Amino acid sequence: MLYTGIDLHRRSIVMCTVNAEGSVVARTKINTDPDAVVAYFRQWTEPQRAVVECTSNWYWLCDLLRSLDIAVVLAHAKYLKAISYAKVKTDAIDAHTLAQLLRMGFIPEAHQLPPEYRAMRDLLRQRMVMEHKRTTLMLHMTSMLAKFNIIQFPVSPATSGFADFIGSCAIPEQYRITLLMYHQQCQLVTDHENQLEAYFKRQLRPTPTLQLLVSIPGIGDITGAIIAMETGNIHRFADAKHYFSYCRLAPGAKDSGGRHTHRSGSKDGNQYLKYAFTEAAIKAIMHYPEIRQFAARLERRSNPTIARTVVAKELARIVYYVLTRQQPFQTFKGMKVTKRHDWPRTCKPVRITGLPTSQDVPTA
Repeated sequence: MLYTGIDLHRRSIVMCTVNAEGSVVARTKINTDPDAVVAYFRQWTEPQRAVVECTSNWYWLCDLLRSLDIAVVLAHAKYLKAISYAKVKTDAIDAHTLAQLLRMGFIPEAHQLPPEYRAMRDLLRQRMVMEHKRTTLMLHMTSMLAKFNIIQFPVSPATSGFADFIGSCAIPEQYRITLLMYHQQCQLVTDHENQLEAYFKRQLRPTPTLQLLVSIPGIGDITGAIIAMETGNIHRFADAKHYFSYCRLAPGAKDSGGRHTHRSGSKDGNQYLKYAFTEAAIKAIMHYPEIRQFAARLERRSNPTIARTVVAKELARIVYYVLTRQQPFQTFKGMKVTKRHDWPRTCKPVRITGLPTSQDVPTA
């Protein structure tokens, strides 16, 4: 068996191959040319394994190596750094370290979504990126108007009628020009986001997983699709606590010398699941009186942000048990919730393509 460590960059690849005894068989640096990669690995007829870090451009390389019947391990970049620190760090050393860790079985693996689901997952991620851009533009407009004590608006900054409101405001012309530009950008981003959402809904299909998810308060078809895509196989999580942590809904801890401190703001985990569950919590508090009362009790003891996060964590707990047990939603914190007719309870797609079930998505 041969083991190859790959240090992947945008324009170049550094590879180091070792044998079962740990001796270096070959080293090379090549351009990111698929033909050159194929030629390197076809030097040997022995079984081979390869490892590459989960950088932003690993898709094509993993797919290429799998087409050559080479088992590929995707290394978790942050956890890998914790066990492979070195004073001297070069591309060649990194590739050699990866190969040796792979040979010894010490690679911390990252989750890999099957290739057939990546495009739809990335489409949903781009939709969220556009939402963030739109929110940023709206904040720019409201903060600029606040300079002139204009804090109440007849229409939302995201609507087309806000341009007329800007024209009626008593502000210097320089600010008016900037505000109108921000508003045009906001309208453009909104149009693009709507196009992505319409395309996705045309591709959506009612899998058992999605039907289970939309039975949960606050989760509609788009949010349910995000949760299904980003979660993958729910059985890869040992228990609900590990799932909370992956969703960025569990605070960190910093204990030392008998002092216990919670550490918030950790970037470990999946930012898209954090977003999806936060959005679901907002909708659940808005549409379900029982959940709204639960959140209000938390707000009196803490603040709205903590209350919303606790609701999001409870929704993540429900998602975990709904998917592991394959049973629809029953109660929220032991309470039956009122079903609202103005909130969609089932997924109604147009076409039958594209979304995995929890059984479809294997663990890496």
